[in-house]
Amino acid sequence: MRYVFLLNYFADKKKALELECAIREFEAAKGAKVEIHRTEYPGHAGELAAASAAKYQSDAIIFACGGDGTVHEVANALAFGQTPMSVLPMGTGNDFARSILPETYYRHPSKIIAAIENFELCHLDLIRVDCYDDDSVFLPEASRYSVNITSFGLDTMVNACAKEMIRKTNRNGFIRKNAYTLAILKCFIKGWRFNMNYSLELQHGKEKAEGKIQYCLACICNGQYYGGGFRPSPASKPDDGIIEVCIVEDLPRRQAIPLVNRYKKGQHFGHPKVMYYPVTSGIFSSADRGSRIHGNYDGEDFYAHQVRFEVIPGALPFAFFSI
Repeated sequence: MRYVFLLNYFADKKKALELECAIREFEAAKGAKVEIHRTEYPGHAGELAAASAAKYQSDAIIFACGGDGTVHEVANALAFGQTPMSVLPMGTGNDFARSILPETYYRHPSKIIAAIENFELCHLDLIRVDCYDDDSVFLPEASRYSVNITSFGLDTMVNACAKEMIRKTNRNGFIRKNAYTLAILKCFIKGWRFNMNYSLELQHGKEKAEGKIQYCLACICNGQYYGGGFRPSPASKPDDGIIEVCIVEDLPRRQAIPLVNRYKKGQHFGHPKVMYYPVTSGIFSSADRGSRIHGNYDGEDFYAHQVRFEVIPGALPFAFFSI
């Protein structure tokens, strides 16, 4: 087996250096077949993953070593193929890793290297996200697969704000660590209110939930965490053939602020403004013609008037390790 590591040094240079040293020590001690590639620009991880998959097929495991954006790129490159991927988290959020790894290991990815030969192959689900403009024209450049969570509204505003903070103050450790919390405070001041139509096919395909709503945020969940540790869907499992939709209706600040803490802990269910559905597919569209929904899949921004989504069971080959 060959081990291909795609390192995003932009995610965290210190962690990347530590991880590269651990990989080289493993290579020397075991005589393992190892390749290390450093990503150099947005989209590069996906390109490297596709090239390695074409070269090695099922004889390699490709590691996304970075944040959720790196995971997103690699997952899209390897979907429906023979080459499994895995994750060594090094980014700001590392939210997908939170759903699939014990805390000790997603916080210290170099420890995974010690167990790298003890792997089990499985297949994870993906969320297919197809985007359209207000004339129902398909937007291929905005349509992707999401491995973790696709979201809209306030949380997407917060995500974009947090990324901008990190970009401007990359060397400030406090801001990197608390970027999402600081972004929430900033976006609360700006305010929020979004209008959309929704139609959801529920878990067994026998019922639909649909309507028009003013909402604060909405998310489609394959994983449990996003936004640096917020937990919109504690029940989500990335291999059960189901995705969960959580919608928080528009509400005043005096109600929103206490709900944030419950939402982060995954304790928001039962709140009168929270809607939650296990689904297999659905449609979100802006209720206002000419306007677009600002969304993000796995932390990567996109815009569309209408978003159609569905779960694709078992689409992503994935390697888990006995650690």
